[in-house]
Amino acid sequence: MPKLPDDDAARASDPLPILYDDDDDEEAVEESSDLDEDLIEDEPRTVLITGACGNIGRKLRAAWDDFYDLVLIDINAGPDDPEVVAADLSEFEEEWMSLFHGVDTVVHLAATPDEHSTWEELVAPNLDAVSNVFHAAALAGVERIVFASSNHAMGGYRELGDIAITVDLPPRPGNPYGAAKLMAERLGKSLSGIFDLTFVALRLGWVQSGENRPETLPDEWNKELWLSNGDLIRLFVRAVEADLGDKSFVVVNGMSNNHGSRWDLSDSFESIGYVPRDDSFAEDTRYPGPRSLG
Repeated sequence: MPKLPDDDAARASDPLPILYDDDDDEEAVEESSDLDEDLIEDEPRTVLITGACGNIGRKLRAAWDDFYDLVLIDINAGPDDPEVVAADLSEFEEEWMSLFHGVDTVVHLAATPDEHSTWEELVAPNLDAVSNVFHAAALAGVERIVFASSNHAMGGYRELGDIAITVDLPPRPGNPYGAAKLMAERLGKSLSGIFDLTFVALRLGWVQSGENRPETLPDEWNKELWLSNGDLIRLFVRAVEADLGDKSFVVVNGMSNNHGSRWDLSDSFESIGYVPRDDSFAEDTRYPGPRSLG
């Protein structure tokens, strides 16, 4: 995969803080020195996050708490996290549907994250919940859905030589998990063509919990898939904020700028302006220490 352009203007437009977690997997946010608050509207967006108690959900919440009005949903919400509404999204219910009214953007993360799941295990959380959330967003007049898709939608290309894995290639799920993600992408495309909303699907790489350092990844393939904590925030910010022009449906790869990776990021830059900074193979990758939120 060719390196992305070293575009100073694009980097300067990257608006939100970089996130780092400590070894106990607690959020710790440190604002980047090039924060451009002009890109955040005077009236902050209302962003609804499903799966708000998961690994990615907690990282987005920590980074976005001061920049967006957040509505948070998770099936595992507990008394120690009172800001999160507990709801089973696989069951269409008026109570949680009402939370979508007045929301600008839905970030749908809720799902079973285990790529080894069977179809039986995937039906409710990764198919029924997706359908319910997407339809609730469309009916409530939400402007954009950002969907956490997966590299597993293209996982079948792993054994196919050195071919660059672009979003234009025919989908090739390597397992039921990847197939379910692909089905959700296609439902999003259908909705974006019928309703007045835009849909951005992020085929995410590997985001480990906690500090998410590349040296804890098991092999080179997974280093190619690595998405750092900082690039994770940059990716989702661009997915929320990007002007898509006349496009209503976009699919992009979501990895860091890992040297030699087969995962092509050119569409990620061209479609939503995503400029990753980290490289799992770089010797000088920096990991500032965690900082308390207090």
